[in-house]
Amino acid sequence: MDSNVFQEHNPWWRRPEFILEDSFVADLERQRYPFHHPLYSSLPVDKDGILTLRGPRRIGKTTLLKLLIKRLLMQEKVAKENVFFFPCDTIRDYKELEELLTSYLNYARPGSQGRVFIFLDEISFVKEWQRAVKFLADAGKLNNSLVLITGSNILDLKYSAERLPGRRGEIFPWDVTFLPLTFREFIALLKPQLLSDPLKVSLALLPHFRKLFLDYLICGGFPVTINEYITKGYLSSQTYEIFLAWIEGDLHRAGKSENFAYQIIRRLFAHLTSATSFYKLSRESGIASHTTVEEYLDIFEKTFIALRLPFFSLEQKQVLFRKNSKIYFADPFVLNCLKAKTEGFSQNAFSHTRDFVSSAANLPALMENAISAHLCRNFSPLYFGRAGNDREIDFVGFKEGRFSYFEVKYQKKVDAEEFSWSTKILGRDKLTVLCRNDYEEGKISLLPAEMFLAYYPGR
Repeated sequence: MDSNVFQEHNPWWRRPEFILEDSFVADLERQRYPFHHPLYSSLPVDKDGILTLRGPRRIGKTTLLKLLIKRLLMQEKVAKENVFFFPCDTIRDYKELEELLTSYLNYARPGSQGRVFIFLDEISFVKEWQRAVKFLADAGKLNNSLVLITGSNILDLKYSAERLPGRRGEIFPWDVTFLPLTFREFIALLKPQLLSDPLKVSLALLPHFRKLFLDYLICGGFPVTINEYITKGYLSSQTYEIFLAWIEGDLHRAGKSENFAYQIIRRLFAHLTSATSFYKLSRESGIASHTTVEEYLDIFEKTFIALRLPFFSLEQKQVLFRKNSKIYFADPFVLNCLKAKTEGFSQNAFSHTRDFVSSAANLPALMENAISAHLCRNFSPLYFGRAGNDREIDFVGFKEGRFSYFEVKYQKKVDAEEFSWSTKILGRDKLTVLCRNDYEEGKISLLPAEMFLAYYPGR
């Protein structure tokens, strides 16, 4: 491949300082509240590795790659030709990728025997990309190198990377996620002083957390939307359109219908916080086959739009995958984008979002949705639990040999006695009820939901 093509994407080959003029780096420098993913400072530069970075589009994966390049050039003083970046959205298949990487390695290796750093951006739609990486690794051409690959399709990237056994190198974990900020991270970015002393957990902070949570429900956890909303007080129609274009673009790449997708999403809003089935969604959305609905929901999960929680029998302590599931949205801003679109408010999306979030009637469902996304960071997978026909617990997590149970009751007054039935079923395990105002410790604990989101770790 022509070295001019390489230089187009790697201007620091001319002068290392050119990385400072990169548009992604410059945009971050202009942000009032810049967010730095932990990988920026923690990535070892003295070890071999083939790593993946997964996350939704517009989350900042490309920016993170450019920041790592800046670190390598300006702090670690890596030779400029040993740092290679390439966007993969124009690469058709693994053969073209193999040719690209071979051309770069032939270009870089004769001039330097030092470690090379290869950054491949948005590789998800390069068919069988792992075959190119495997071939080069087996040929020894990736010795003394670190390869970092990003993608927006969680399962494609994860499963493709799993086909590289024994070739991933010394750095662990091999697979890193870059997800929208949790509410705790949102607070840490905007008001870090509220979390400065973790030993002083005080209900006096609840009004501050409550106000911040309403902001979080509007702008979500994407650094770009956070900065726009907090600095300007609104989100532009263009911002909504860009996110919708990302969602629609991924649907087209997967060969799916935009109209079918929005028909299904309309029904997801109708069933938000309640269990439903593929059959029911198919019938209500006018789509002939329930397997078609399942395919779309699978894409929504893979592209970080939705979260699906399987049924968990509280009596049997067993997951029953054939039963109904609960489906939530992965981030408040994604929810707002899709809500405005499906209700015909694309031209006035921000006003629609503000009215929707400010309605007290909508807050319980929005809170439950936010808690689902938060808990999914800690428990993988997360379930919803049911005993008999009328006893339900919103979230069931399993970690390190123990079950954890969470119920959302975001209302003015909650009585722990309402959940006394759970003590017989849950045994020694504790139920945490996330409510609006009440605080009570015991076998059944009551905790204000905003306090939980602020202090319960979400990564």
